[in-house]
Amino acid sequence: MSFSREKRESIKRELVEMLNNDDADFDKKLMDKYEITITSIRRYLKDLSDSHIIRQTRLSNCGYELIWHEYEYTYDLWDMNIEEHSVYSKVLAPLISNCSESANRIWPYVFVEIMNNSIEHSNGTKIIVKIRKSYLYTDVIIADNGLGIFQRIIDYVKRENNIDIGIDDIIMELHKGKLTIAKFFHSGEGIFFVSKMLDYFAICSDNHVFFSGDTEDENLREYLKDYAAKISGCGTTVWMELSNFTERKMQDVFDAFSTAENGFAKTIIPIYDICSGGYPVARSLARRLTFRMEEFSEVTLDFAGVPMIGQGFAHEVFVVFKNKYPQTNLIVANANPDVSKMILHVTNTKYS
Repeated sequence: MSFSREKRESIKRELVEMLNNDDADFDKKLMDKYEITITSIRRYLKDLSDSHIIRQTRLSNCGYELIWHEYEYTYDLWDMNIEEHSVYSKVLAPLISNCSESANRIWPYVFVEIMNNSIEHSNGTKIIVKIRKSYLYTDVIIADNGLGIFQRIIDYVKRENNIDIGIDDIIMELHKGKLTIAKFFHSGEGIFFVSKMLDYFAICSDNHVFFSGDTEDENLREYLKDYAAKISGCGTTVWMELSNFTERKMQDVFDAFSTAENGFAKTIIPIYDICSGGYPVARSLARRLTFRMEEFSEVTLDFAGVPMIGQGFAHEVFVVFKNKYPQTNLIVANANPDVSKMILHVTNTKYS
């Protein structure tokens, strides 16, 4: 059977994704799906190896691993001529030229936003940019040795607003977006939309992690903390990852959280990430959660991974807040039966 070039490239990509997921049955699955022989599979593997996309290893079940190419650059912040767009053009743009059109639109937006924050606000002496690229993904790390983003926001809010807040409060506000109490960091929209453009995004500082992505576990959090400590010693480390084949449209991301009348007016809050152990019980946590939520016309509360919620928490969010700010539409997503029952118990209203 003869496939078109486009079909062969599609099979190649699927093969690499299987190897990256350490699927030991990749050969059988591809043979059954595309009715190809083991000889064809071996030909694909040889081509991928010759192209330095994969290599053999005894450390995986499938016998192969993805090859990552790494690059590192250090910038002295005493150099007043550092410009974020120039850094992007020199170090990242050439590496992603063969990626999808969407990737080539997203990367300059997110890179320049984060690099600008490091240059203008870190108060450190250096910035490290690390780039890792494989056939499937591109990772970018931007780290500085300054005070650290979370502590800087704490200090700013105390100085400008005379409000005492903690790091957990800051992380919650970053999930919401529109962090207007710390305008100096462009947190109102910049970080929020950057995090939604990417497959994975994390800010590591002061032994805490703000994370946005499809999947996460505690092992990843600890890895990011350790890595951040090694690369910068202190300060802030930002990790970004995007598929080289992404078809995500920037305008779709903006539209998902915006309205024609009010601009940035919708948000999504991952409940599991903003409460210890993923079990929201206390009214105090609910009050922190609902702080500034009235600034949005629509708030999606994502309960993925949350086993249950307390009555006090549910009542504060779905009765107290909702009665006070009826103009804010609350949407419940990924709630299991126990969570849905508690919401129904306090509101007598079903949520889909």
